[in-house]
Amino acid sequence: MLLQDTTPGLRIRTEDGVWIEAPPVPGTFIINSGELLELATNGFVRADVHDVVTPPAGTERFSVAFFLGARYDATIPVIPLPEALKRGERGVTVDPLNPIFREVGINHLKSRLRSHPDVAAKHHPDLLHLLEKPAKA
Repeated sequence: MLLQDTTPGLRIRTEDGVWIEAPPVPGTFIINSGELLELATNGFVRADVHDVVTPPAGTERFSVAFFLGARYDATIPVIPLPEALKRGERGVTVDPLNPIFREVGINHLKSRLRSHPDVAAKHHPDLLHLLEKPAKA
């Protein structure tokens, strides 16, 4: 959940790979859906891909974020959806460069390794295999 200030910059990538702006609207919050919700709904809700465009020099941009997650020792189950919604399940996104794991702890660790590859390479080279494409059978 994200409260933006008045300076734009947040973008969301559509499933077609097109970036669209998410301009700040006074008095509203942005709700970014994450990987755990995608897992729990078997792809009915997709984890969004988003980024922020750096504002011009001399411009400040503030955002206040709240993250809600699960215990690191948890495994995410599939929530049984009503039949009308179940038809909209698309399965979990399969991205060889960003596998999604039902085990919360390993999924979080994978995200940190991807977000900070220089730190991972320097301090945790033994964990980099988590970022590799799985071998094809």
